[in-house]
Amino acid sequence: MFFHLALTALLAAQAPKDPPRLEVAPPGQVDLGSVGPREGREQAYVIRNASAAPIRLQVLDLSPGVTVAGPALAGPIPPGAEAGLTLKFEPEDWQGPQTRNVRLATDDPRQGEYYLPVKVFIRPDLTVDGTRRDFGDRAAHESPVEAFTFTRETGQPLALRLASDLPPYLEGEVRPEGGRATLSFTLRPERVPPGERLGLERVRVETNAPLQPTFDLYLAWRIHHAVEADPPRVVLQDPASWVAELKLTARDGKPFRLLKADVEGEGFRVDPFPDRETQAQVLAIRRRTATPARAMLVLRFQGQDQPLRVPLAYLPSTPRAGSSEKPG
Repeated sequence: MFFHLALTALLAAQAPKDPPRLEVAPPGQVDLGSVGPREGREQAYVIRNASAAPIRLQVLDLSPGVTVAGPALAGPIPPGAEAGLTLKFEPEDWQGPQTRNVRLATDDPRQGEYYLPVKVFIRPDLTVDGTRRDFGDRAAHESPVEAFTFTRETGQPLALRLASDLPPYLEGEVRPEGGRATLSFTLRPERVPPGERLGLERVRVETNAPLQPTFDLYLAWRIHHAVEADPPRVVLQDPASWVAELKLTARDGKPFRLLKADVEGEGFRVDPFPDRETQAQVLAIRRRTATPARAMLVLRFQGQDQPLRVPLAYLPSTPRAGSSEKPG
């Protein structure tokens, strides 16, 4: 008996279908557009019975978040008549692009199934007005501020928390305002380590929005001084190299006067330099040790309160066979 029923169902499924008796308007996939995280959307359909006999519709399957109702499901549709059907979509706990469908059948076994496909874009509840900021090219005495604004479309209270440790030259402040919050960062160039001229900081922010729990923000910065050192840090690695050159150039192109060049630490010295105004100056940095060493070159210029600091380091690679190691 079971085998007979299964065979009957299989043969019915394989039987050729009649041409569609129903016309659905609008046909094909319908774009419901963009909706908010709590914003429902409806789509109206007109179902026309193009055949010469009554036909009844029934729902076989619904995608999550979708319901259908209307006269087209209330009873048989008379020959040549039209009946309405309304599809409702609720965003619930989804976001981004979504596709949904409704699968319909009729009381005519020789009819195929009918579908109501739709697509929709669900906007995120929490958004930020960009994830990148640039402090620009700043002098050591400036303290520029850049801010990010976060907004919850649902209007629910927003809470933000910095989940990253900030470097000492970056300060962060959160100012909540109900469903909005401003996260501002202040750059303190005077705290940037000597020898560093630019950087890109990544800051992770945690939120109380369930579907947008974290954001990664990026902050670019560049620091300049009245007199620039090239390179910004001096690193010797070749055991056979004892002298490095450091070029000094005024940012505005005007002459400058180097007053003092002091080395804080051991292992290096600066060759004597002329005491005069110049538009560019080259200092000879001489290594005085055969072992690894670190020091700081402190340069003081006429008319400038803050000195320029240039890190010095000897980080030798493995000595070559037969190389001579003696101070210059």
